Amino acid sequence: MPRERDAGLDGFERFLEEWSRRDFLKRSGGAVAFSLFLAGGMEAVLAACGGGAPAASQNVKKGGHLTEGTTSDPTTFNYAFAQDTASTIPIGMMFAPLLDEKADGTPIPALAKSVPKPSSDGLTYKFDLRQDAKWSDGHDLTADDVVFFYQIQYDPKYADLVNAPQAPDLKEKVKSVTAVDKYTVVMTLNQVYAPWIDNYCVAATPLPKHILQEVLDKAPKDFRNATYNFGPTVTSGAFTFGRWDKTSQVVLNANPKFYGGRPNLDQYVIKNAPDSIAIVNQLKTGELDVGGIDPSLWEDTATATNLNRIKFTGPGWEWYGYQVDPNNPKGRASGRIFSDKSVRQALYMAVDRQKLADRVYFKQAVPATSILPATSWALSSDVPKYQYDPSKAKAMLDAAGWAVGADGVRAKGGVKLAFDIITNQGNKTRESVVQVLAESWKAIGANATVKLITFSEYTKTRQTLDFDVVMGGITYAVDPSDINSMYEARFIGKSANRMGYRNSQVDDLLEKAVITTDRAKRKDLYVQVQKIVMEDMPVGPLVLTQSLWGINKRVQNFTPGPFNRFQARPWLKDVWVTDGK
Repeated sequence: MPRERDAGLDGFERFLEEWSRRDFLKRSGGAVAFSLFLAGGMEAVLAACGGGAPAASQNVKKGGHLTEGTTSDPTTFNYAFAQDTASTIPIGMMFAPLLDEKADGTPIPALAKSVPKPSSDGLTYKFDLRQDAKWSDGHDLTADDVVFFYQIQYDPKYADLVNAPQAPDLKEKVKSVTAVDKYTVVMTLNQVYAPWIDNYCVAATPLPKHILQEVLDKAPKDFRNATYNFGPTVTSGAFTFGRWDKTSQVVLNANPKFYGGRPNLDQYVIKNAPDSIAIVNQLKTGELDVGGIDPSLWEDTATATNLNRIKFTGPGWEWYGYQVDPNNPKGRASGRIFSDKSVRQALYMAVDRQKLADRVYFKQAVPATSILPATSWALSSDVPKYQYDPSKAKAMLDAAGWAVGADGVRAKGGVKLAFDIITNQGNKTRESVVQVLAESWKAIGANATVKLITFSEYTKTRQTLDFDVVMGGITYAVDPSDINSMYEARFIGKSANRMGYRNSQVDDLLEKAVITTDRAKRKDLYVQVQKIVMEDMPVGPLVLTQSLWGINKRVQNFTPGPFNRFQARPWLKDVWVTDGK
């Protein structure tokens, strides 16, 4: 399932000579930002990256703490409800997954002793569980806990009441999840589903039935808001829940009962910073040990003698989405404006994505050309191409009947081409991107008003659909079927399809792709999907980003990769700090 991404990993133009870069970013408004975006500036010179890989021989010190920076609060500590990386990071630390994954996304054993193969008919998977895994209260972690986790999401007895984000998919695909014995789980599907392991078993975290069954039975409709989901008293991962000081920090403590062995660290703190610029400043001062580096500050951090830096291409991209449903329940005019495909295409062509990648992301990104990330085996270049061409964009709007008024804003049938664009506050790169988008669209006669909202408000728009244009980032799993929940009509208002996008041909192709086991044939189906969606343009793919990390030199074995940085972190228990503090 695609996760909303905001972990402070993402700044704007180079600083003016008389200002520090931080002050420039804080002071520059939209008009200044856009003019500098157009003018450009000196290019950043990239320094060689340091690494965080384990040394061949280490004198590991036990104890101490590590503080990681973020710009967003979690929304839940229950994986069944998590839709954002701010939540999945602490969840992955506190709850052991059924299966884990390598940096490249390859599934590996975790609670399950091996990665199961499907039965000969492709419908059944048998999981043999470790017998030494325990909950932090001493109870054995058993097959019943695995069944409970899946049951609340697929079983009609609970699924409609609990209303977990993955429930629509699981209800359709799962026939049964049963405990054959204390340590054996059998999952049977209603039909072949090629990405079952990647999408619904990797990082899936069983829940303590002995704690939560009574809570669920008493108030299934309120289970999403159960106290446990915001302060889990019992966990199974490398760390246990300490406390959550909302908008400030999450404090986790080492779990001595973790089946993989007690982690080296005593404590792990995930600390909120006001914005991505503050994260870099706190990395430099040592207030933070680990955090994302804003692209605009990548060059500056090369001189920070206390930091190692690593970067890699991540499985995500930055994008914006239109509200395309003319019958939007909020009654927004944007649904009628953006129901016209030519308007959506014209606005996309008015954005210089190469300059965006070079100057807003400081060459730590490349222009996106399709709806899948650079890490996907199904990414295709055989899709409609959109070159930056504001003149053509204006001509398309003219042809569509959107005439420029005396105020410079286009209108059609008494409706102005005016709308809001939202993104989450605190991520300075995104705050700059939406300013650039607004000014780019103003240049062709569209009036976009920037509105910054909290990250929790941003994620809620998946359900509320209360926006005109939304800009953000998406992180995908290994399998390309993650795009199903973004473009299938049945996910409108339930998952990533907040745009209200409907295309029956896309729905059919996506459903065929997940029941096709031959990868070459699957890829052909996803290529067709990319062609159609890039023609329809319910979203505007902007850039494919680099994941940039700063790691204090006192921290050892902190080794994030494309697919094990935000949730499954199998390397976590081996992290240690050289000063033991």
